[in-house]
Amino acid sequence: MKKVGYIALTVAFLMVIVSAASAADEVMKRAQSMFKPIPVKVPEMKGKSFTQAKVELGKMLYFEPRLSASALISCNTCHNVGMGGADFQETSVGHGWQKGPRNAPTVLNSVYNIAQFWDGRAEDLKQQAKGPVQASVEMNNTPEMTIKALKSMPEYTTLFK
Repeated sequence: MKKVGYIALTVAFLMVIVSAASAADEVMKRAQSMFKPIPVKVPEMKGKSFTQAKVELGKMLYFEPRLSASALISCNTCHNVGMGGADFQETSVGHGWQKGPRNAPTVLNSVYNIAQFWDGRAEDLKQQAKGPVQASVEMNNTPEMTIKALKSMPEYTTLFK
């Protein structure tokens, strides 16, 4: 009698596994119909081409804390590439230790997003990049002070040329 019980339990267990695998297959098929693989080549922005010099300049700007009013906060502060492009905080901390209203989304592969920010208010990364530098709760700088800071650093004046 015990043998029959073990067999029934084993059959029930196998049915659960097969059912779960079937459900997982359906989820995968649905996801594959909705999402496409990440392209090998980054799409060009309207009329702008990517060069190694532009990539290096962008990397420097991303890690540059002197773009913030306090000269302490960079894009990487909240979108830490060493932590998957995010900060794992409930809400991100910015200028003057202020907590923002949201957490920082990952920046990984964000060039492929159809819009930027949680609410999609920026059409592309060029438009998005201005927001955090100027937001009082984030980097709290002005366009004029940002340009002044960049012009004061010879390495940037050379790269922007």
